[in-house]
Amino acid sequence: MAATNTKVKVEYLSPRVFDSSMGQIIATPKEGEREPTLQSEAFKFYGGIALMNIKNVFELGICVFNQRELETDQLEQHALTQEMLFAIDGDFIMPVAPIIQKNGEAWPDLDRVVAIRVPMGQGVVFNHGFWHWAPFPLKASASVIVGFEKDTADKDLVIRDLDSKIVMQL
Repeated sequence: MAATNTKVKVEYLSPRVFDSSMGQIIATPKEGEREPTLQSEAFKFYGGIALMNIKNVFELGICVFNQRELETDQLEQHALTQEMLFAIDGDFIMPVAPIIQKNGEAWPDLDRVVAIRVPMGQGVVFNHGFWHWAPFPLKASASVIVGFEKDTADKDLVIRDLDSKIVMQL
């Protein structure tokens, strides 16, 4: 008998949906929400929006994701490093799940998976170990800044095939 798909309603990025156990939200503070670190007539700088604990060289890249069905039967994890994703030119959706242990191995907890919609001009920093999948743009394609410790993609990437699909619903 095939496993039942996990259906998840897509929710906009917020501290309620993407809490501090998952990571940090990157967004320009709303007026009055916090004081700028530095400011002048020309700018307001808000430091410390998100912090990453990187031991070596920090790598930034741009990945262009193609639009596809809002479903996946795989999730990925970086067990040792954090990852930053920032929406440059369009919103994207992605599933995010915490870790559970199965037979001594880390697996995504599909009972607690969420689907977040990250608006253009905002981003997230995942705490190490949180499961996620490649962003799903809402238009033909969208560019996303990807940041993590250099060589994370080669040295700290675990992909799990799931028994069922995660189906994200708008």
